Amino acid sequence: WRHGIMGPGAEFLRHKAADSMAGATVEQVRERVLQLARDIEKIASADVPPETFFSEFLGMVVTAVGARAGAVWMMNGSNQLGLVAGLRLDEIGLLNDSNTARANEKIVIDVISTGEACTHANDDGAGVELPTEHMLVLSALHKGKDCVGVVELFQRSDAPREARPGYLQFLEQMSGYASKYIEGKHRGQKSFDASSPFWTDFEQYVLRLQRTLETPEVCDSAASDGRLLLGCDRMSVVVKKGRSVKVRAVSGQATVNPRANMIRTMCRLASHVIAGGEPLKYTGRTSDLAPRLEKPLATFIQESYARMVIMVPLFPPEPLVKHEDDQGDGRSKRKKRQPKAFAALVVEQMSESQPVPHLEQRLEIIRDHVAAALWNARQHERIFLRAVWKFLGRCKEWFQGRKLAITTAVLASIAALIACLVWIPWDYRVEGQGKLMPVRQVAVFAEKEGKVAPPEVAGGERVQKGDLLLRLENEDLTARQLEILTDRQVKQRRLEQMHGMIAQQIREAQRNNDFTEVNRLRGEEQQLKTEVDGLTLQLASLDRQLAALEVRAPVTGIIPDFQIEQLLTNRPVQAGQLLFHIMDDQGEWHMELKVEEKRMGHLLRAIRRARENGEATELPIEFIPATTYDRTYTGRLKTIATRSQADPELGSVIEVFATLDNLEEVPKRIGAEVRAKISCGTRSLGYCLFGDVIEFAQRYFWLSL
Repeated sequence: WRHGIMGPGAEFLRHKAADSMAGATVEQVRERVLQLARDIEKIASADVPPETFFSEFLGMVVTAVGARAGAVWMMNGSNQLGLVAGLRLDEIGLLNDSNTARANEKIVIDVISTGEACTHANDDGAGVELPTEHMLVLSALHKGKDCVGVVELFQRSDAPREARPGYLQFLEQMSGYASKYIEGKHRGQKSFDASSPFWTDFEQYVLRLQRTLETPEVCDSAASDGRLLLGCDRMSVVVKKGRSVKVRAVSGQATVNPRANMIRTMCRLASHVIAGGEPLKYTGRTSDLAPRLEKPLATFIQESYARMVIMVPLFPPEPLVKHEDDQGDGRSKRKKRQPKAFAALVVEQMSESQPVPHLEQRLEIIRDHVAAALWNARQHERIFLRAVWKFLGRCKEWFQGRKLAITTAVLASIAALIACLVWIPWDYRVEGQGKLMPVRQVAVFAEKEGKVAPPEVAGGERVQKGDLLLRLENEDLTARQLEILTDRQVKQRRLEQMHGMIAQQIREAQRNNDFTEVNRLRGEEQQLKTEVDGLTLQLASLDRQLAALEVRAPVTGIIPDFQIEQLLTNRPVQAGQLLFHIMDDQGEWHMELKVEEKRMGHLLRAIRRARENGEATELPIEFIPATTYDRTYTGRLKTIATRSQADPELGSVIEVFATLDNLEEVPKRIGAEVRAKISCGTRSLGYCLFGDVIEFAQRYFWLSL
């Protein structure tokens, strides 16, 4: 924790020296701050009530940083923010105004939600509304992984910007001790007391190490509890995995920031110690150290400001039972491999350059226990599919006694059910939807272009063959007929008038022997007759075309469309356009069904099997008309269409046709909806029930089942 006031807190120390007393040096102020920090650490490990602890803790922290006021906020059982301890809050006017209190509460709640320490000042430009003119320094209090409170300091606004990181880091480290106190109260455990016998604390320490097989928990217990057991200022655990060297735990810190300068320099120094397998001891002199350790050690000391550093490599424990080749005279047939270190313990002192009494002896005692616990946790993590094997182990443990009998009975029942689904045959049927229709259906088309006049018959009316159904009006044909008829009448009248005159002129020309004139007169008469005959032929053609405008019934039957007059009256139609149908309801009937294209494979296979066995290929059908749901009728599959078509509800479908058994019993209504099931032979009961799931797997995963 002390690196927070040694590294970035250098400006904080200088500011504190200038603010505390005239002529006080930075070293004197640092010793005073370190003493306050030790007092905070001591009270955090003592068994005192929370009110006493937080009151004394807040007073020490405020004194250490020279703050104007301070407060400790905690979340109560109803998840509301409450003031646990406060110092000189009335002097800064925090509790005198409700608006000020609300603004401060918002900042505190933001820290609780994020769990991160922060500073706020008026010159930050961050847009945060401050409750007072003071600079705020806030750090979260944790219970496990949950943020349960905040320590808030009110520093004067003219504090140098360079000193703020030091304030923040110091408060964050002190909050770590308070969090440790909260965690101890939460677990109902008593922290290590320096006055307690060593071996009692050592026994508890070893029990905590062996309590878990998770590497993070082992490292955290080894560092945090080991620091109290050894009486040092800071203890860390560094682990090497492959080529990577990481600091896994630092005493007094809930998490380790791998990007911090001190953590990075510690990793570089520890990598050399682990690789060499020899312990490192620094007490202010580097003359007796290996040259390769001097530079990384100097860099680490510069960042941590530690006056004493001991790094001890950790080796895998020896096996309890040795190999048979290692027995006897101690000479092994195999070449023994020198064990390699896989981790290291880092012990630091900030105030003294010489180890505290018994530190090295106690470190030598606990190193093997830490190495064994950490190595066991590491071996445990190497188990392939560890989570799966744990789950299987819990399942095996669960299956004991009566539970085993119950499980066996359930599994036997499931096996019997699966056997029934696989081996019991069942009739597999394909569903289809359609309608009942007469077999004979004649479409009536418009032979000519025109506009439909009001129909002569009504929808649903029975008509006889040749009956007039409706007329088409074609104004062009009518006008053409009138024009030709008028022209013919004019020329016919002219021919009658000219007939007598031409006959007299011919007789006169014959008397005068003028045969040329005779021929000319006879030619004019013949031409006029020819024009009249041509107009007569055109009228006959127009009469036939006008007669084609009359639409007559081609067969005897019923017109099923009941809104012919509304649909066709005054409607322009083209030649060849469908007008309606005439259906023979007195003849044969059939079903027009639509079957989903994905079901057609079952129909085709059933027909192929019937053909191979010499049976009838007309598959049996059961259907229910929409008019009578209380009775089932039967039929036979007759024809399958050769092309698919799109249906707005069913998608791609194939149209099939089926005959009806006992036609006289079936309620016949043109277009009545029916739901039919076509028998496709026998399949397993499971396939009949869950065939859609099996077909889905076959279709989308290309499985051959």
